[in-house]
Amino acid sequence: RATVDTRQSETRPNRIGLTASLGACGDETQRMLDLGSMEKGEVSIRQATEEDGYAFAEFLGAAWREAGPDAPGFTGASEETIAEITTPEAFRGNISGPERRMFLAWEEDRVVGFSATRGMDQSSVELSGIIVFRSRAGRGIGSTLVESAMAAARGDGHREMIVKTETTNHRAKAFYENQGFRTVGVETEDVDDIPVEVWVLSRPL
Repeated sequence: RATVDTRQSETRPNRIGLTASLGACGDETQRMLDLGSMEKGEVSIRQATEEDGYAFAEFLGAAWREAGPDAPGFTGASEETIAEITTPEAFRGNISGPERRMFLAWEEDRVVGFSATRGMDQSSVELSGIIVFRSRAGRGIGSTLVESAMAAARGDGHREMIVKTETTNHRAKAFYENQGFRTVGVETEDVDDIPVEVWVLSRPL
């Protein structure tokens, strides 16, 4: 299972479509990446590049298979969905442009987690995706991925980070609250014509 929620793009809310892409890395972001090496397998955090597409596709497929089709955070996902959003073309689209970023957690040559953001406006950014293998839980990987995303967002001049997760996903909500997020509302999103209720959480940057 994945330890925390994943979010969908603006075209498919609350599914696995990744909205993150990659812009220039600021000094604060680089300092966070430099701190990304951890004990127990030397996990390191760095920004995604085109060359990471295959490793990311392997990771996301494995995370989905471990979680199962009904797991919180994977609403509406299928083998076809995973294949569609991890094609080389889709991956390139998700790591290009100044408003989109992705960070990958690497253990040797294998991706074990990711976080993704997309700019909403000049002041706000959405934490649009984050997954860590459950087998890597408790090692601070998810927290470091969030911190890397926040550092990048601050470097871009954003003042607020938003995240959404299903109201059934209490594990994800607790994780975000531990990162300083607070619930600010509840919304209903359409996922393949199925209404899904989500918490909206926010924190200042």
